[in-house]
Amino acid sequence: MHAAKSAERPDGQALPVWPLALVAAFVAVLIAVPAMTRAPHWLDRLSQVVTGTPLAPAHAVSLALVLLLVARGVLLRRRAAWYGLVALVVLGLLAVVAGDDALWRVPLLAAVLVGLWLERDRFPVRPHPDRVRTAVKTGAILVIGAVAGSLLVGGVSVRSVQVVASGLGATGARIDGASWLPGVLGLAGAVGLLALVMTLLAPDPAPPPGDEDERRRVAGLVAHPGSDTLAPFALRRDKSYVFSPDGRAAIGYRVLFGVAVAGGDPVGDPRSHAAAVQEFLTLCRTTGWRPAVLGASADLLPEWGPLRSFGFGDEVVVRPEEFTLSGRQMRNVRQAVKRTVNAGVTTEIVPERELSPGLRAELLEVASGSLGGAAERGFSMNLDELLTGYHPGAVVAIAYGEDKKPIAFQRYVTAGEGISLDAMRRAPGGPNGVNERLIVEMVEYAGEQGHALVSLNFAAFRELLDAEERGALEKAGYQALHLLDPLIAVESLYLFDKKFRPAYKPRSIVFRSWFDIVWLAAALLTLEFGRTKPASAAKEPVTEPAHNYSRY
Repeated sequence: MHAAKSAERPDGQALPVWPLALVAAFVAVLIAVPAMTRAPHWLDRLSQVVTGTPLAPAHAVSLALVLLLVARGVLLRRRAAWYGLVALVVLGLLAVVAGDDALWRVPLLAAVLVGLWLERDRFPVRPHPDRVRTAVKTGAILVIGAVAGSLLVGGVSVRSVQVVASGLGATGARIDGASWLPGVLGLAGAVGLLALVMTLLAPDPAPPPGDEDERRRVAGLVAHPGSDTLAPFALRRDKSYVFSPDGRAAIGYRVLFGVAVAGGDPVGDPRSHAAAVQEFLTLCRTTGWRPAVLGASADLLPEWGPLRSFGFGDEVVVRPEEFTLSGRQMRNVRQAVKRTVNAGVTTEIVPERELSPGLRAELLEVASGSLGGAAERGFSMNLDELLTGYHPGAVVAIAYGEDKKPIAFQRYVTAGEGISLDAMRRAPGGPNGVNERLIVEMVEYAGEQGHALVSLNFAAFRELLDAEERGALEKAGYQALHLLDPLIAVESLYLFDKKFRPAYKPRSIVFRSWFDIVWLAAALLTLEFGRTKPASAAKEPVTEPAHNYSRY
């Protein structure tokens, strides 16, 4: 208990570590600059006071790079960075003992060592066992390579030991007949040392997806009336889970490029959402992952505390009790529905688990033709297991042509008091207006079933697309979206949704720091548009929740 408190301020916030990172980066500069350039006399003197005996340029550069990596690890509160600083100070003390450095440096190094020991609790992110094993293997390869290189030159001798030291990053030695070997081994050792440090400072590997028992727990939380319309997508089988301490709320997430991306708000009892958020952030701190959220609602933004956020679009929602086809503004939708009626299109809405094998096969053929053979993609508003009956509460709206063959379908999944569109597929050559027809049918169905909301698609950059006046930057952004629309379908999807006169629910991206923006963008784009490896086949469907919340 004392250790946990020592790393926090009285207000509960973690104590800053940037001063220590700044010192490590400054020492790296003092090592590298005098060794590489003709530095001012005062800088040489300062470098010798702080770092001791000057190193050869190649070794100074490699050590400086290591220190810069350690400085970054300090900012990320990696325990391996703390170990690295301690190791460097201990090596300095050993250099004094061996007579390679001035004796007066002992008190300075000892004071630094004591200070590091007292601050050890500020670094809770311990290296994952897999990272440690990889680092050990890397270190073993370095040693074996250096020893093998020395033996190839001329057997075990004092000079051979010097070559080994050179291969591990020590100062170079001149070897008769093999003057090139220390340089080669030194370069290999420097590269290997950097790889070893980067491995130890890396965040934990991505965890395995949640198991079937966890997913059944999450399915019950998804059905809670307090869950919002993105909740069903937490049931994707490629997501892992973190639960609130009381088990009444959970967050589904994936880890990619060291970024842990939560899909939307926590699911389950709203009274436990804040606790689930804290559990997720604690998990990210202890694993070294960068926390992020794709699709956070405005109501939950305060719960993410000091994390940054920006709005990137809106969820498109229709309220069945307010929806009507009458009026001039709904003329396009009325005409689309009328065209399908005139074309002999009929519809039905079926629970996904009641689809016959034959009908399921026909619908999958429609899905394959609709995508042109492309893979299913998405993360924040897409489920997997299309038409398998795996996910609870899924219903399918089907459109049939005059020949009674399926020509289009839409899958919807339930969450709390709402129902959300998951997949919308239409056979090539199917009549125009069939998607509008199915949405109208589902809004009517939702009203009959007592659902307060129907969530359709996501309108990315809606305010930019809907703006009547745009500045120079907004115009450039709009033109970029317009040109890219054949690939990303942002504008065309927005125009399609707009016909239904929907309401809009703002959604935001939450992230830790602007320094993470490159990794964040890579993770989000890969999750939403990249083809992800499917999870292993499910053994059996997730059971339907009992819808009994008396215990809450």
